[in-house]
Parts: sequence; C-alpha cells; structure tokens
Amino acid sequence: MQYYELITPKNVITAATGAGAIYLLAKTLLAVLKSPAFKSETRDLYRCSVEYRPTPCARATIPGELRRTLQSLKPNLDGSSKKVALHTITQCVLLKESEASTCTYDDIKLVAEFLDDADTVIKTEALNALKAFTSIWKFKIKIQEYVPKIFELVVSDWNGNLHTAGLRLVNGLHITEDTHPMLRRLLRNFMDILLMSDILAKVQVLKLLTTMAQKEDLLFDIMNCQVPPEFLTLFQPSLPGNLLYEMLVFVERLSEGRLTPQYQSMHRSYHNLSLHNIIFGENSRLSDHLLALIIHPEEEVQIQACKVILSLRLSKEDSKVISGLPFGADISSHPSDPALSDHPFSPSIVSSPATNDDTGHNFQHLQGSNDTTHSFYPLESTGQEDFYARDSSNVSSHSIDSTANSGPVLVNPEDGFHPVATAYSDEDSGD
Repeated sequence: MQYYELITPKNVITAATGAGAIYLLAKTLLAVLKSPAFKSETRDLYRCSVEYRPTPCARATIPGELRRTLQSLKPNLDGSSKKVALHTITQCVLLKESEASTCTYDDIKLVAEFLDDADTVIKTEALNALKAFTSIWKFKIKIQEYVPKIFELVVSDWNGNLHTAGLRLVNGLHITEDTHPMLRRLLRNFMDILLMSDILAKVQVLKLLTTMAQKEDLLFDIMNCQVPPEFLTLFQPSLPGNLLYEMLVFVERLSEGRLTPQYQSMHRSYHNLSLHNIIFGENSRLSDHLLALIIHPEEEVQIQACKVILSLRLSKEDSKVISGLPFGADISSHPSDPALSDHPFSPSIVSSPATNDDTGHNFQHLQGSNDTTHSFYPLESTGQEDFYARDSSNVSSHSIDSTANSGPVLVNPEDGFHPVATAYSDEDSGD
C-alpha cells in the first residue's frame, strides 16, 4: 500500500482528534502539577452535590436531631415550620449517615407525604430530603415506588427549583421498564424543560434523556420528538460548561444508538422538525456549533466536542455504506446462480459449440457468469510453460463435457479459476 493511500478524510480527522486529545491531556497534567497542594475543607457539605448545596444548619450537627425532627414533622404544621423541618432532615441525612441508617420505611413514607403539599417550596424540600435518603442503599427500593408521582410533579408545576430537585432524585434511581410508557408520554414535556427552564434543570433533564437514549424502545421516540430549529442554540459557546458537556454527551449517545444493528434493522421515518433531522439531517448546522466548541475555555467541553465530531464523521461514513445496499440485502460470498450453489468458489464451465480459428484450431467459449446469457471472449492457448495438460477424464461434471471435447485441458495452477483451454482438432492431432 502506498503512503498517499493512507491519507483519507477519515484518517486525517482521527489523527487530528487524537492529537488534540493528547494536547489537552498534557495541558491538564501540567495544570495539575502547577496547582497548589490540596487542603481539605470542613466536613459540612462534602457529600452534597456540586449543583445543590442546602443552606448550612446548626441543628444538623446536634446528636439525635434527625430522629427528633422526624417525630416533630406533622402535616398540620405551618409552611415555615415544614420547610425548616424538611431542610434539617436533608442536612442530617447528608452529614450523619450512621443516624440516617437507623431510619425506617415509615420515615420515608412520612417525608413523601409532603409531595402532595400545596406549596411548591415544601414539595421541593421534600424532594431534596428523599434525594438525601437515596445515599443509603436500602431506601432506594422504597423511594423507587414514588417515581411516577415525581414525574407527574415535575411536568405539572413550572418551577425551575422543583424541576431540578425532581430530576436529580430520578437520576439517582433506576429507570425500570414499567416506567417507559410514562417516559414516552412525557417526552415532549422534558424537551420543554430543556428549552425553557433554568440551567440546573436543563442539566438534569439532559442526564435523564441520555439515560433514556440507552433504552432501545425509547431511542426512536427521542429521535422522532419534534423540536424547534432553535434547539441548536443550546450549543452556543457562551453557555455554561456543565450544560454544554451534557449536551455533547447526549448527542454522542444518540449518534451511537442510531447505528446499532437493532436500530438499523427497522425502517425509520422522521418528522421534518424531528430531533434526528435537526441534529443529523442533511441541512443540520450542528457541525458549525461543534467547531466553535473546540476552542471552549473548559477543556472537558473541548475533549467532548472532539469526540462528537469524530463520532458523527464515522457515523456518516457507516450510513453511506448501509444506505448503498438494497434494503434487506444479504451480503454473502455465495453467488446467486443456482448452477454454482454446490461450488461457491469455483465458476461453472458450460460446454458450448467449438469454434475454429484461422489456424485451424478449435476452442470453447466460456459461459458468462453474470446475469446475462452472453459469453466472455474465448480463451485461447497462450503457449506459456506454466500451463500443463491434464487428461479430460479428470475434469468434473462442471467442466467441459468430455464427449464434446476429448482433447487435453490446459489448467493454470497459479490461478483460482481454471481457464478453458483450446483442444486441437483431429486434423492437427495427426501432424
């Protein structure tokens, strides 16, 4: 293979992406080496999510405060008392896992009752408290029972804090198959949150959509979901890095999922304004946005943008290969000619009337192996020494009929296909 044959668009993009990733990795390592030594902070909120930091509460550090707060939590309390109690429970569970482990399922049920409160702030605090309890494994199964209620709560109340709290809670649980019909029904609501809610809610709904995209029965529904053309504004470099990173992970997952054998096995048709056409369509402007993200200030976004560009490039080439084949085509080494079914790698040689050339020799025509009935040009004897004669009695039933041609057959030992040799006529054989 020549060196210039290795210079293909695919190889160039792969090399450029790899070089960019190596550069960013080296840059990150240098930054780590130059950074000051790590100093541990106070233990107040070390277990809290980066995206959610409840206000520190002095009561949470008092021994036994979790049990006392749960016992004082009543539905008939005023709104301010409910908020403080639920917030304290969240703090205690996050900071004192040993005390939280002694709680019971009845305590979880008590907190979950406040999901029906009329005050949006109280419902949000209840969601945060349940999220804190998910850090203890034995409570996850119990909280899993409230997933349908949490979804309905998220889509029925337009509040950014509520969206963030509910989606954070769901993302910390397992998405079971019995919730797939509900997720499919609420998919449009999730897209509305992605387009119009605040940044933290958008990040959480993207994590949920990425998880849904990993489910084969939900992938097409996500692809076919109608979104406005303004959807690509979510790739603007001016947006926060955590949002851009989740958007890029989501697109990469969609790109990988649409080329799986399961997804390709069925014919798909999309709406004109579907998410598939906006991102992967012929007129999509996604590539322009991705090129702008390569120079994003945050290196995590840069690396993920390079990965998406490479994934889209490879997916486009794979799609061309797949679309170039007839629908349902079976790629096989066996020919379609029935005469070749028993010998898939050897051509069938059919006898044909002998033809005399100018020298008086007669030779056979080789039947064409294509779909037509025309023969190829007759194969004449070259007289080269690498051809040797073989008695026609050894020729198989697929070779030239021995009754039609009793002369020797010339075979090329270096060729996989045996050319039909010329047979001398009776007049010449006597010379």
